[in-house]
Amino acid sequence: MMRGKHVLVGWLWVQGLIQPLEGNPNHGHSEYKAFLQHHSFAVPLEYSSLLADWTLSGASIFERERLLLHPGVSERQGFAWNKQPLQTNNFEASFAFRAFGAADASKVVDDQSFAFWFVRQNISGDFNESAAIRASSWSDGLKEQGYSLSGSKALFEGIGAVFSTANLAKKPGSVVSFISNDNHQSLGYGIDVPTSNAKVVDFRNKDVEFKIRVQPFSVKGQIIVDGNVEDCFDVDRRNFPVKAGGYIGFTAWSGSVQPSKLPDGVSLTKVQVVNFDDQAVGEDIVGTSAKDKLAYEALMSEDSRYFQDQQAQTEHIGRITTMLSAHLNETKPAYDVMSFQVSNLMQSLNKLDHDCRLLTKEMKVLTDPKNAKAPKKATNLQEMKVHILGLRRLLDKEGAAHMHKLEAVQKNLNEVKQQTDKAAGSSILGRIVDQTTVLEQSVVSRSSQMSQAYSMD
Repeated sequence: MMRGKHVLVGWLWVQGLIQPLEGNPNHGHSEYKAFLQHHSFAVPLEYSSLLADWTLSGASIFERERLLLHPGVSERQGFAWNKQPLQTNNFEASFAFRAFGAADASKVVDDQSFAFWFVRQNISGDFNESAAIRASSWSDGLKEQGYSLSGSKALFEGIGAVFSTANLAKKPGSVVSFISNDNHQSLGYGIDVPTSNAKVVDFRNKDVEFKIRVQPFSVKGQIIVDGNVEDCFDVDRRNFPVKAGGYIGFTAWSGSVQPSKLPDGVSLTKVQVVNFDDQAVGEDIVGTSAKDKLAYEALMSEDSRYFQDQQAQTEHIGRITTMLSAHLNETKPAYDVMSFQVSNLMQSLNKLDHDCRLLTKEMKVLTDPKNAKAPKKATNLQEMKVHILGLRRLLDKEGAAHMHKLEAVQKNLNEVKQQTDKAAGSSILGRIVDQTTVLEQSVVSRSSQMSQAYSMD
């Protein structure tokens, strides 16, 4: 429950509820923006958390520095769909991608493409990966399910931006197409896509960002290649308004096997979705109760944002203040624990930094030839190695000499003891022999320890 409150209050700030109460009553004004974190990602990627929001299949995989849709291998599908709908039809999606392959466009297969989608169907729940695996080939498995358009469904309701390696006439050269469908006909690649008015733009082997601005009555696409901005499409949707509640995703098909040609590899490094509708949540608030969601939706409603008198404004501010106070009270213990843990972590990092700096200085002094007292080509490290080896040999040699002397002394004492067994001093000699034995064992043990201490691989 505490985590739900935390998420909800975070949304209050992100969604801009705490702003001047007097404003433009027309929702969706340009000043309002809300980042949708569960529909976005940026490097470095944490795949374990991203897989809670995204479904991957085919050749797609989250790596630390990118989402690889597919490598440069023929007949590979890219599939990355968000699991939750966008609760808005007034948003902007931007993504950075790279299509990398042969420098010569004529050496690239002509039926390769990848696409960004905003459709009404929940594709992440519709696609049957097991059926594709059981089919005679992945391509056949996709066709059996109707996924024949750039790795996605050919029959859909929504819009898409398709990036192709050749135009409709299969002339080499990358193009960008806008497509839409009302779920009444299946579109075919090579027939309906790329479109005849596709935008010609060289996006291969370059750092590229694409932005698609979706509003109820218009869709605009813009591409940025090496810092240069170009408009790709501007579509009037007044006759077919864009509906809220669609799902976003990315799909790709690397193309067929063609002689002397190879497909590009395609990857994404950033996806950012921003909501411009100040009366729509944008995405589901993960981790909150139904009661909290209803309270939040009430605060977002038209009646709760524009007021007739100061009393209504005061009551609205009071509700927000109560929610923030409850949030602070509930999260204070967790905040204190987190603060303590961060403090300990900082101390550990500072100690590690100090130790690393000290070790670096020691290694520089140790390995610097200028500081060596040995001949010019020798280093301090080599000199130390020679000294250690010399000490080891000396210990071995001296230890052996001591052993010989002790053995001789013990032998002599044993002989004397045997000759004077009946003498009064025999007990004293026995103690001397015993002490000599103990001394011998101590010398052997100490010699072994010193040899191990100075041994080197």
